[in-house]
Amino acid sequence: MSIKSLAGQTIYYGLSNIASKLLNYFLTPFYLGIITPADFGEMNNVYAYIPFMNIVLTYGMETAFFRFAKKDNRQQVLSSATISLLISTVSVTLILFLLRGPVAHSYAGNLAGLTAHPGFYYYVILIMAFDALTAIPFAQLRLEGRPIRYAAIRIAGIAATVFFNVFFLYLCPLLYQAGHHWVPNVQVNADPLGYVYLSNMLGSGLTLLLFVPQILKIQWKFDAVLWKQMVQYALPLIIVGMAGMVNETFDRAWFLPQFLPGNDMEAKKVIIGLYSANYKLAILITMFIQAFRLGAEPYFFKQAEGENPQRIYARIMKLFVILLCFMFLFVSLYLNVWKIFLRKPFYYQGMRIVPVLLLANMFLGIYYNLTIWFKLTDRTRAGAVITLITAALAFLFNYWWIPVMGYYGAALATMVCYFIQMAVCYVWGQKHYPVPYHLPRILTYIGLAVVTWFVFHLLNTHLLSPGNVYALKPLSLIVATLLFAAYGWFILRMERKEFQRLPFVGKYLR
Repeated sequence: MSIKSLAGQTIYYGLSNIASKLLNYFLTPFYLGIITPADFGEMNNVYAYIPFMNIVLTYGMETAFFRFAKKDNRQQVLSSATISLLISTVSVTLILFLLRGPVAHSYAGNLAGLTAHPGFYYYVILIMAFDALTAIPFAQLRLEGRPIRYAAIRIAGIAATVFFNVFFLYLCPLLYQAGHHWVPNVQVNADPLGYVYLSNMLGSGLTLLLFVPQILKIQWKFDAVLWKQMVQYALPLIIVGMAGMVNETFDRAWFLPQFLPGNDMEAKKVIIGLYSANYKLAILITMFIQAFRLGAEPYFFKQAEGENPQRIYARIMKLFVILLCFMFLFVSLYLNVWKIFLRKPFYYQGMRIVPVLLLANMFLGIYYNLTIWFKLTDRTRAGAVITLITAALAFLFNYWWIPVMGYYGAALATMVCYFIQMAVCYVWGQKHYPVPYHLPRILTYIGLAVVTWFVFHLLNTHLLSPGNVYALKPLSLIVATLLFAAYGWFILRMERKEFQRLPFVGKYLR
């Protein structure tokens, strides 16, 4: 597979990921207009725990599937991984059902709103179970190079989630008030979160249902020897994933509730809601990161069989960083436009964390790209060590900064931890799997992007819009656009020959 093939697949994965994310993205302003900041904080607290459980339920089988699947044994790997996940997911789901009482009445359950509504717990557990069971089918489509089917199923699941949210939370109250009592009597101001979780469960269930024909074609044979090898490879990835999630979602799940001053749980829920709403703006940069990972991971494993793949990895990294820098500026320079997404002025006070989180996600994206060295060399324990170090630092920085700076401290801790994680992975990787990354240019592009934003922020604060840096003013938009164009001109001057070699855009630069 060439870089052009990778670009083509990434575009398909990117379009599907962006489409699904945008559909899901639409729900955030929808929620912010309906539910209170405290309820939004409860919801994001719940969704912060789900990635942890997804890692436990899939225990690295997706990456192990890519690592061990070859043309001559693909069906054995597929069937063994599927059977393993099916048995483990059903078992863990039943255990979690039995633990509903203790979990719902714990401190975490109270913070998540499960104490008052223990029935919500079942929806959340089923969401995680359905998502775990679709991990290998999605991976199979990626390995087989079927991005269109992948996109169709992904978008269908998200679209269903959006539809049920709008139906339950918006249409049902209107229809019921109009006398159509065949719809549920949804009391939106009472417990809307139950319908949020129900909608998500239905969307995840539909995704699994669409995979049933594909799953039924699997040759149901379990290879115990192969499975043991896959588990030994994958188990360190659980530590990698769990420790990684400490920095990625633990700010909303545990750090902010624990380290914010005071004992007022409702006030903490409001702050988590404020933080989470602005965190969503940083997701704009993660859309491309996730799309790139979906297309790049199987490509990297296949490319490793060729001659001198390191040069290709270096070239991909440089292009990847350039795109991340453009996306960083596209969001950070136009925050006065993106604020419309937040719906209510109450949430605007948290927008100062958005550039910090954008930069954090840029470092995370680069780290994902760097991790190929320990996946290709079967040194997944190195990944576990790196993320454990980062997790320990996350505890330290959040413990130190949140009591002093509040939720801004959580954002700053996220950025610093991702930077350290990226740097350690690069240095360690160069010792075991040297890749000739274009480090001077990469550092220049990232540094210039940050400087461009900082210059605009200073101009906006002291000259263009003093007193209200997020006001939507024509002059601010003009200056932002000029700075964005200047950055683009510089990149084009530096990388014109590189861009000419790319599919789609190269023909316009000759």
